[in-house]
Amino acid sequence: MKPSMSRVGHCIDNGPTEGFWGIVKSEMYQMHEITDETSLKHAIKDYIRFYSEEQSQDRYHCKTPLEVRSEALSSDKPVGYSIPPNKRIQKFKEKWCT
Repeated sequence: MKPSMSRVGHCIDNGPTEGFWGIVKSEMYQMHEITDETSLKHAIKDYIRFYSEEQSQDRYHCKTPLEVRSEALSSDKPVGYSIPPNKRIQKFKEKWCT
């Protein structure tokens, strides 16, 4: 395993997590009314459950992440889902990794 250490101001390492929390913040607030810390904790927990168990995703051919995970665990040869290239990461690598 190789640690990922990007330069200051280039936080591509956090990209997937930051993207997920951006989705949580933009969609979760439409689904729940947040009034205090307890309702916020409940909303986050419920949204994460919804995201992984109920929300189908185009990149998984309209399957939920839970369905994809279950298929992978039950199959000897799991289906591969291609990841589209990230232009920001490609530009970062062109600039800093050459």
